[in-house]
Order: sequence, then structure tokens, then C-alpha cells
Amino acid sequence: MAPYRTAIIFGLLAAVLAALGSWIPSLWGDEAASLLSAQRPIPSLFSMLGRVDAVHGTFYLLLHFWLDLVGYTPFNIRLPSAIAVGITVAGVVILANRLAGYRTAVVAGIVCMILPRVTYMGEEARSYALSAACAVWLTIILVRLIGRGELRKSRWLLYTIVLAVSGYVFLFSLLIIASHAVAVWSARTDRAVRKAWLLSTIAGVLLTAPVGIWGFIERGQISYLSTSDAVNFKVIAVDQWFGNANFAIVAWTIIGLCVIAAVVAVVRIRRKTVSVEDTVLRRQTSGVPSLFAVALSWLVLPVVLLLCMNAVSAVYTVRYFSFASPAAALLIGLAIATPSRRWIAPIAIVLLVATAAPSYLFQRTAYSKNNSDWASDAAVLQVHARAGDAVLFDESARPSRRPRLAKYTYPAAFRGLDDIALKTPYTKSATWMDTTYPLTSVLNKLDTVNRVWMIEYRSPGGTMDTYDLQTLKSLGFAITKEFPEHASVVLQLDRQ
Repeated sequence: MAPYRTAIIFGLLAAVLAALGSWIPSLWGDEAASLLSAQRPIPSLFSMLGRVDAVHGTFYLLLHFWLDLVGYTPFNIRLPSAIAVGITVAGVVILANRLAGYRTAVVAGIVCMILPRVTYMGEEARSYALSAACAVWLTIILVRLIGRGELRKSRWLLYTIVLAVSGYVFLFSLLIIASHAVAVWSARTDRAVRKAWLLSTIAGVLLTAPVGIWGFIERGQISYLSTSDAVNFKVIAVDQWFGNANFAIVAWTIIGLCVIAAVVAVVRIRRKTVSVEDTVLRRQTSGVPSLFAVALSWLVLPVVLLLCMNAVSAVYTVRYFSFASPAAALLIGLAIATPSRRWIAPIAIVLLVATAAPSYLFQRTAYSKNNSDWASDAAVLQVHARAGDAVLFDESARPSRRPRLAKYTYPAAFRGLDDIALKTPYTKSATWMDTTYPLTSVLNKLDTVNRVWMIEYRSPGGTMDTYDLQTLKSLGFAITKEFPEHASVVLQLDRQ
């Protein structure tokens, strides 16, 4: 019973750690997409998914009912991800205990709890934390089935269902199938068990065909990746799981030592100079794969496969591999827990915690989410604007960075203000974005307005875009106050 109690305790601690400070960073473009999609009426949501974001539809639907239940705040919209992180860490403890023993389970649970990618996805209103939870528990189900030599279709049905759910939560989660193939074959299972896994996997993939087809049709949504520097050494070695260079150096060193230990173990086992039970390749029980085989293939194969796909069509970004974060924790935990010298584990954990702390603290600063400062913009208006004032937003920025999204992510600050350029609200459009009129088409709406607020986007350190300022000045408005923010400028213009 101890492993299950430990899993529950670690899961609760991980959820709390992820949730702490999650309300501090301003929401950003991807989270705005989650919020605006989730707040749509269900028929409108399904209509939108037929045009964009089909691969995120399951998460949007879950978030829709969650916000109906608890109401919207930045903390509330991110809380499901923190809960999913808790479920992920609990699963890591159970999986590690099953494959490598209690000591490894404790260490891997601690590592997973502090892993920068995990603490990041735990405070983001996207599906990545949930995809990691699905991946862990799908792997637990697989290990139990092959460990028992299970052949009954009714038992494999659960694997099929969870695999399909994983695909609907996040389509690229299906890449874990490659790792599971390694697990099945390395466990030296009977041919009948392998066949049962293969048939269950095919059934699960077929069940995800609708979201796969729509995802392919809508692939143009991520075409911008082809023009961004999405694949480079830093992105893969540091940003993908480890957050900062110091943590990455420590983590990759430990993982490298684990791989070297595995290679040495293979040689020594073949020479019969050591027992497999005394190496990182040990199996907790017969009939199951080693934790090393499961974790290494889970960490590496999905990345390799997607990078191969990326060579044909740009599909790679670091957040897509959040579902492999538990594998990094398992591999690091195994490496730390295996040596017979017990003092190694506490020192390694302290080093990991110390190097992870800067990433954790940065993640919970005001502008950590893609430099978004919508919360700051809203705070200015909350204090200084008054009912009846007009508000204009810089529409020249790329859609995910437009200041207009502050209106929906922090709505209290905009109540009573007249959004004079609004043409069609997002709830009535085919996407999660409003459509707007150019200012020159709505000048008559300013006839009775004496104050206008304008929020202009600027890249951090750059200059403001001066969006439509000349038009407003020609109508007699002049800038009376400027509120420079991190990635924007809030301008107060009064009629002279």
C-alpha cells in the first residue's frame, strides 16, 4: 500500500506546486484561444472546430464545462492543468515502483514534480499537462497487461479507449505507440500478447481517425513554424524539457551516465561478470520491460519521429513533447536511485532542485508567457478608464499577440468601455478571433466621445506602432498620458 499512499501524497504536492503563483503571469495567445473557444456555446464551438483547432477540441470542450462549473479567472482556467500534473506525478510513482522498485519511485516522483517542463505545463491553460497524464496512465495499463500475459479482449479494451482518449486530448500523443512497441518486445512477451497489443493499438488509432483527418486538413494553422527557428540545439536540449541551461547540463549528464551504465551493463551481463538485477537494466518482476527501456524509448522515439516529419512539413515545437516529460523524470530517477551509495541520491536531488528553482520562479512572473502583458494593460484601464470611454486596439500585430485579447482575458477592466471598431464578436465568427472595422469606417462613433484609450503592441524593447494615431489627432484628440508596459503602450487621448 505504501507506493499508492506515496503516489497520492506526491500527486497532491505536485498539483499544489504547479498551482502556486499560476495566477501571476498574464495569459497569452494560446491560452486566449483556449478561453475564447471554451466560452463559446457548444454548437458554435463545434462549428469553429470544423475550421480551426480541431486537434484541441476535446480540451476546449472539457474546459467549457469546467468554467461553467467554477467560473472564469486566470487561476481557475489554469487549475485543471495543475490537477493533471498531480495525476501525472502520481502515475510516475506507480509506474516506477512497478518497474524498478520503491526507491526509484520516490526519486522519480520528486524529479517529475520539479521538472521545469512539468511546472510550466501545470500553469498553462492548454492540453499538454493532460496529455502527459494520459501517457503515464496508458503506460501503466500496458505494463499491467503484458506483465500478466493478458489475452482477454475485454481487458485490452481499456488500453484501446485510453489510447484513443490520448489522441483526442492531443494528437501527437499517439507517438508514444513507438515507445510501447519497444516495451512490448523488450518484455519478451508471448506472441499472442504482442498480437493483442497490436490489435488494440490499431483499434485505438482508428478511433482517433476523425481528429487525425481534421488535424491534417487544418495543418495550415501551424504553417508559421516553417518561418520560425523552432528547431535548434538549445530548443531541443534545453527548452524542450529542462527550462534553463544549468538544469539541462545536470539532467543530460545524469541521463548520459545512465545510458553509459546501460551499455556497460550489457557488456558485463554477456560476460557474466554481473547480474542484471544489479544494473540499470534490472526488471522488478519477470514479464515486464525494464524501466530503462520504457523511459529511454519514450523520451527519444517520439522526438525523432516528429523531427523526421518536420523535415517534410513544419510540425515541431517544444510544447508538443510535454507528454514525454514523465520519461525524462523516470530516466533521471532511475539513474539517481540505482547506485549502491545512498548518499548520491540526496545530493543529486538537491542539485536538481537548486537548478530548477530559477525556471520555476521565472515561470511565475508577470510577463513569462511569451512576453504577454495583457494583465498590465487591463490594470491600467481598471484604474484610469471610466464608463463611456472608447477603446481601440492595435490590430496590426499577429493574431495571437493582439492587445484586443486583453478584453476577453481580463474582461472586468473593459466593462462600460465602447469597443467602437468591433464588427463581429468571436462567438459569431468562424474562428476564436473578432473581426473589426478600420477606424476610418467608424469615425462617426467618436462624435460624442471625449476620451479614447488605445492599446498598441510593441515588441519588448521596441517602439510602438502608432496605430491610427494620426487619424485620431485629425479629429482633435491628443495624447495626454502614456502608460508604457512590457510589450505594449496604453495611451490616453482626450479631445482638445
